[in-house]
Amino acid sequence: MNGVLVLDKPKGITSQAAVNAVNRILGAKRAGHTGTLDPFATGVLPICVNSATKIIPFMESSHKKYEAMMRLGIKTDTLDLTGKVMEEKEICIINNSRLLDTFSGFRGKITQVPPMYSALKKDGVRLYEYARRGLEVERAERSVLINELELLDFNPPFVRFMVKCSRGTYVRVLASDIADELGCGGHLTELRRIESDGFSIDDAVTIEDVKNGPVVLAPLDHALSHMKRIHVDVDIAGEIREGKQLKKHSLGGLEIPRFSAGERVMVYEGGTLVAVTEALVDSAETEDLGGGAVVFRLLRVFI
Repeated sequence: MNGVLVLDKPKGITSQAAVNAVNRILGAKRAGHTGTLDPFATGVLPICVNSATKIIPFMESSHKKYEAMMRLGIKTDTLDLTGKVMEEKEICIINNSRLLDTFSGFRGKITQVPPMYSALKKDGVRLYEYARRGLEVERAERSVLINELELLDFNPPFVRFMVKCSRGTYVRVLASDIADELGCGGHLTELRRIESDGFSIDDAVTIEDVKNGPVVLAPLDHALSHMKRIHVDVDIAGEIREGKQLKKHSLGGLEIPRFSAGERVMVYEGGTLVAVTEALVDSAETEDLGGGAVVFRLLRVFI
């Protein structure tokens, strides 16, 4: 049993606890998730099972999509509903027009300061460990990309919105910053991930579904569908499995897609994934190479 199980993570458990539950039910040798969801959050949590754990570093992670709810007028130390109330303010006159204007300032490339209640490390210590001791340490700003930010509903003091954003974006921080811009502060009360790593909430199953079984795991090539492919014969596949790099003379007669230096490319023998490789040169430059030059460097081989 190898592949990706797309779990609809329930509220109230950690992502690792969800992985452990799936692992026990399936009796897998190993499993791992591709991106943490906070315990209060729900939604898409891709779990790689057995040999699929090898593809985690190569899965599509350019963006994630969430539906969220924030509560205006109350700030918490965790920036969500699990935290301690730090400040309460009257909600000033806010309407849909003002919300839309404010949202427009948070689209595109923005900066965020990671929250103290997060798993990032400072001097080898998790930030949440400092926070639990009542300490606040300096955190460097980071750039993130907000591809889409849409107002779904405004029922004061609650604002429901959708955000499509780059990996590493803290939706808690986004909500808090928007609420601060509105002048009243706020915190996140709901968070549901509806897209991640190329998978949708429509693909997801619950833990109960896994218990009741059987479940269908997404194959490795589905999880890596954003990559280009090279198809090789059985002899070259055997050499790759022995750890031999793909050199120019190995590519003779093969149908090779255009590729750029640094691009990751899958190697297949028939319908079997043999390896994930990295192009060392642009495809346009291969004509200038000797036959023994390495064109693709092996990153991961599947036996």
